[in-house]
Amino acid sequence: TFGWASQESGDTGLVLRLAVIYVALFGLVCYPIAGATYINEGYLLQKVTASNVGAMSVIFVLVLRLYSGWGYIGSRLQSKVIEYEETGWYDGDFEQKSDAEKARDLFLYRSNVKPVEERLKKFSLALGGAWVASCLALNVASSSNPIFNQYDPRMLEKLSYDDKVAGVVARESNGRPTYCENRYYRAVANGGQGCN
Repeated sequence: TFGWASQESGDTGLVLRLAVIYVALFGLVCYPIAGATYINEGYLLQKVTASNVGAMSVIFVLVLRLYSGWGYIGSRLQSKVIEYEETGWYDGDFEQKSDAEKARDLFLYRSNVKPVEERLKKFSLALGGAWVASCLALNVASSSNPIFNQYDPRMLEKLSYDDKVAGVVARESNGRPTYCENRYYRAVANGGQGCN
């Protein structure tokens, strides 16, 4: 996957690959999970924003992983020493680079790795901003309920003294206990007795 951000792929190749992964995650993983979370009708906005946050989170972590991998390659190329790791009996050994090796590695860094690091830094910042915006959109969408929230403590208190509101709740629940519409309260009520 580190080749996705290479010079040969360019911005277009990276965007295309990330877009394919985003669409696959959104449609195949995140939206079904959001659909199982928001089971009532009228919660399409909440489903879409929750799915977006989930898919954007994975894409953001993927880009950060690409950035850290290319950053590691860049730090190895810029280093004045060669560090041997897991290569045999000389594990953990350090050896000074010759002037020719330093010049070669610095050339490789400047021509091949630094442009990729800059691209990934730009993508990381853009995706980080998009992820924060997605979280804010989910927060706004979650605070707006398209139907009344019969589990809100203020609503429950109001039901005890307002017959008009109690009538609306009875009509909305279609003669079934109101906990039937919520997985949590159905579980609290021993699996939803009276919901069938």
